[in-house]
Amino acid sequence: MINCYVIGERSTVESLCAHIKNYSLSELLGYAMHFPNELQELYSMKPDIVFLDASMLPVDEESLNIIRGISTVIFVSKDAQMAFEAFEHLAFDYLLSPVSFTRFAKSVGKFDRFRRVSQPMVLHHAPASIESFFIKTDSKGFKEVLIRCDQLLYIQALQNYVVLHLVGGQRYSCHNSMKEMEESLSGSSFIRIHKSHIINEHKITSVEGNMVTLNNDESQKLLIGNTYRKPFFDRKNQRMIKKHKQSPPLFDISRPASVFFGIGMFVYDLLICSGLEGGLL
Repeated sequence: MINCYVIGERSTVESLCAHIKNYSLSELLGYAMHFPNELQELYSMKPDIVFLDASMLPVDEESLNIIRGISTVIFVSKDAQMAFEAFEHLAFDYLLSPVSFTRFAKSVGKFDRFRRVSQPMVLHHAPASIESFFIKTDSKGFKEVLIRCDQLLYIQALQNYVVLHLVGGQRYSCHNSMKEMEESLSGSSFIRIHKSHIINEHKITSVEGNMVTLNNDESQKLLIGNTYRKPFFDRKNQRMIKKHKQSPPLFDISRPASVFFGIGMFVYDLLICSGLEGGLL
């Protein structure tokens, strides 16, 4: 949404405010029928566009510079010759009054395209890690407990609520579903390994077959369900230090010389036999 503010005579304000309200991309933040003596209102609103009637152009350039530092300025005037002066004042666009809705929409649409192009490219990183979160621990929702993620071992589903198992044996229950917990902790160190378990991968101490042990405690050994097996092991294998396979050398020079001597004798005997059959000896 493009937030707009209008400064101008009554006719200018009325027409532009109507256009802003009727256009899907724009929203009216406010208007003034005189150039504001104090710009605090604009500072607090920070509109994307200020439509400024050229007849109210401030005498001092400093006031206009302040507005340009807050918003993009589009000039409006009944005089077509004011267009050149508008761009001299670094206006984004110039609208001839009375402003038609088509011309207004074209100007705002152009601003929207320029804004999108000028925005820096945003790389899609993994969501920021969650350090803590609150849960409601009673059915009425009066008591809320802060859970630190570095103290949470795993989340267990039980009927219509879940149990949070913490380091040291502490437990808290809340009336949330596993889906709600999984979505809320998405992008963090938590991963679902079973329809009944979401674990903190930072607390894994070993993986053996389809079982994972948490916090170096055999009593905290959980089953990896078939549905969640592949995503779990794919994630785990990303942290695995892999062993590079090396091709065996063509000749192993470390083997005893007697081996090569034996091979040589075998070849010699083969040549002798061949010579006898060919009548060479």
